[in-house]
Amino acid sequence: MQKLIVGNLKMNMENLSQRDTYGKDFLEEFKQMKTKNHVAVCPPMIYLEYFYKLLNKTGVSIGAQDCFWELYGSYTGNTSPKTIKSIGAQFVIVGHSERRQYNHETDEDVARKVLMALRVELMPIVCVGYNSGGEEIDNVKEQVEFIVKNFSQDEIENIIFAYEPVWAIGSGKTPTTDDVHTMIMYIRSIIAATHGKECAEGVGILYGGSVVAENVTDLCTKTYADGVLVGGASLSPRKFAQIVRMLN
Repeated sequence: MQKLIVGNLKMNMENLSQRDTYGKDFLEEFKQMKTKNHVAVCPPMIYLEYFYKLLNKTGVSIGAQDCFWELYGSYTGNTSPKTIKSIGAQFVIVGHSERRQYNHETDEDVARKVLMALRVELMPIVCVGYNSGGEEIDNVKEQVEFIVKNFSQDEIENIIFAYEPVWAIGSGKTPTTDDVHTMIMYIRSIIAATHGKECAEGVGILYGGSVVAENVTDLCTKTYADGVLVGGASLSPRKFAQIVRMLN
């Protein structure tokens, strides 16, 4: 089955020189690569068009790291999902733990962004995981249920979930494959409770948190994840390419 491998570059590349160096190295790694999987990279918003033009003939898709919950209007500093779509993006990450933590985004905020992303045919990657307070499994249940109960089955089938244990992000530590598998199956059970087993089995669920070439095979094959959301390792085109090759 085809996997989705998404690189989240976060707030890096603070100048054009770093952007161009990354783009050159990325193109060198991926221009001749043949993969059965779907690869996407999510650069800083300001560089979205640059990466689309650079990579649109390589088979690598482009995504945004966030969007706003309206398509247009007086919302200074925010970016419309319609604008993101018009540039050529296919995906948008919403509800990342860093957005929830630093920008105080709620489940309601995330759902509103998902709605607008779907409206312009952007595929949202909804991040779920430990937030603050209580047990992780309770946080995941609350976050997934809020999306599942507010969207139809047809809409849910166009949403990707990404399970990210916050303590693993950037730590170099990952949960056991049994733990990841258990959480992925738990997320599917929440979807199934509202929209049925067939729908739940068709929804893409990624794992994110300290993904590297050395652990990506086990994280996908032993956990039945549909792919990975890669953070730190995606900042090196060589390391990101190694992750993609490991899943070929």
